[in-house]
Amino acid sequence: MLNKTTRLLGLVALGVLTGCGGGGGGTSAPAEPAATVVAKLQTSGAMLTLDRTATLAGTDANGDGVRDDVTSWITAQAYTAGVGTAANQLAKAYQSVLTVSLTDDAALRAARLASSDAVECVMQKADTVEAGYKIVADLRRVTINTTARVDAYLAYAEKVNDTVARAPQDDGCTKGAV
Repeated sequence: MLNKTTRLLGLVALGVLTGCGGGGGGTSAPAEPAATVVAKLQTSGAMLTLDRTATLAGTDANGDGVRDDVTSWITAQAYTAGVGTAANQLAKAYQSVLTVSLTDDAALRAARLASSDAVECVMQKADTVEAGYKIVADLRRVTINTTARVDAYLAYAEKVNDTVARAPQDDGCTKGAV
């Protein structure tokens, strides 16, 4: 679900892009190209800019295990405190999946368990099952947003396919975090 601000900005951008029709005489300045409007919204901070670099890890200035653009996206969703913390846990799990060594069985198992726990945490903290599924899908879409990241995620998924993992403990939330 897009938050109200993002939806409003989208409508404003659409209005700017379509312009107004009809006569009225006189001349008018040509409408700005869509790319210019989007660039201005991103530069002003009114529209989120996702990291689309070729690196898997992206930028994580504070070293919390979540890309800075994903943290900004989570913040922009205005989740409740519990859901926001659960979303951060899941974003961290998704990020670790992208960079895990596919030849290290212990690391693969740890990444899979962290992901499973984080999904369960989101599902437990969300208001409804549907809301939980949406958060999980949206976070995956935002985190795994380039060809290189999709390829890394698919390679991980192929590697852990048909493996057995324990069910999440309790609600899946990292102890002390949610």
